[in-house]
Amino acid sequence: MLDNIDIIFRNLIAVGILFLVTLVIGKKLISQLNFFDFIVGITIGSIAAALSVDKTITYSHGIISLLIWGLIPLVVAKIALADIRARRRLDGVPTLLVQNGKILEDNLKKEKYHVNDLLEELRLKGVFNIADLNFAILETSGQISVQLKPEKQPVTVSDLNLSATRQGLCANLIIDGKILYQHLKLVNRDEIWLREELKKQNIEDVGQVLLASMDGSGNLYIDVKDDQVKEFNVLK
Repeated sequence: MLDNIDIIFRNLIAVGILFLVTLVIGKKLISQLNFFDFIVGITIGSIAAALSVDKTITYSHGIISLLIWGLIPLVVAKIALADIRARRRLDGVPTLLVQNGKILEDNLKKEKYHVNDLLEELRLKGVFNIADLNFAILETSGQISVQLKPEKQPVTVSDLNLSATRQGLCANLIIDGKILYQHLKLVNRDEIWLREELKKQNIEDVGQVLLASMDGSGNLYIDVKDDQVKEFNVLK
């Protein structure tokens, strides 16, 4: 019984320290994870796991170790902010992968990046044709930044000298056959209105709807379950 209580206390302490370390490190360091931060994260997780279950590790030793490794990223971040050369050594520098629609093979090899990996990341950025790219850059965080060629960049409202109207977020009204009444209330609609709109689309049962959402202009989007859409997949 005492052993079980000890394990519970160890886990609570480990979780508490991890939460504290996360708050201290901050969102920026977590979101922009580089190789050094990755190593620190693995080490902190390993220490927390060991403290949780290994009774040979004292509470004080485990807590001190977690705090030390939690402070290391802060110290390194301070050094990187003060010295650009140190920042380049710790974080690395961005790598150009595509220039003027041409893949830089040597840089791909240096970063151990396969062409398929590059194509996948570009698709996630909405780029399906490398010829449309001006630049593609592998950032130190591992993310890819892209710049389209001028003639391929989307036209903006300012390009057309038009005034833009403010658009709000889409409100999800039905998800997987379940009506979200709180969202209906936020958009000043009720269930009667929603069911009438569904009937206009020949939908009698809310359970048939996979997703129904309304944009800031009041336009309703409806996607039903089992609509037998034929997949056109050239990626396999």
